[in-house]
Amino acid sequence: MQLNDSDRDWEAFGKRDPYFAVLTAPEFHGALSGSAREKFFESGEEHIETIFSIVRERLDPTFAPQSALDFGCGVGRLVIPLANRCREVTGVDVSPSMLAEARRNCDALELRNVSLVEGDDSLSRVKGAFDFVHTYIVLQHIPVERGERLIKKLAELIAPGGVGMLQVPYTTGRRSLVSRALYWSRMNLPGAKLLLNLAKRRAPGAPVMQMNAYSVTRVTDILRDAGCREIHVRFSDHDGARGVLLFARKSDAPIFL
Repeated sequence: MQLNDSDRDWEAFGKRDPYFAVLTAPEFHGALSGSAREKFFESGEEHIETIFSIVRERLDPTFAPQSALDFGCGVGRLVIPLANRCREVTGVDVSPSMLAEARRNCDALELRNVSLVEGDDSLSRVKGAFDFVHTYIVLQHIPVERGERLIKKLAELIAPGGVGMLQVPYTTGRRSLVSRALYWSRMNLPGAKLLLNLAKRRAPGAPVMQMNAYSVTRVTDILRDAGCREIHVRFSDHDGARGVLLFARKSDAPIFL
């Protein structure tokens, strides 16, 4: 068995604490209700509204996608606002437990235009092309070599004239030598995860939420090779993990020579 399997760990998060795994704030632990649940889903609405506004301002003033893909959809936090704006939405996640919770959330709102599919490295269950392809605070939890393959596939799924928004971190946020050493041990040494979990009074088999940093140069090159000739960049910062939101439009804009 692989020492640290990000897919297996994500399914464990999906079973144990799915909302907290999506947004790691203390108020989102457990089964959400009342104001905490309202705040969780309002954050998704605000995110998608902001993303669409940026696309219209910077890349396409007429942007009104009919089809959308959300990669790493979790419990549907961003699928739901996309479904209110697009004719059809596909949510992809590696965790069957996350997908089951997303389906419950969509059914509760009587959303009939959402397809939810289990993901793999080739996105083999995803069919067709999309006007909008989106992934946010997801790729950092996937080892970089696998993540780059997925970015290539996601870029290929953007329809001509369509837009992708892919967020990737370029630092992990672990600043001290001690924190970096502990994380490396947990990821690479047999038994280290168990010992560190016990030391922190966690369950012995508690999963690891990986944090991986990507090369922005490599990611932009993947997007370019897939036909995304226009890119707009915004920065992100999640507890010191600095990253970029890459808004990429698939177009025939000239490449300067």
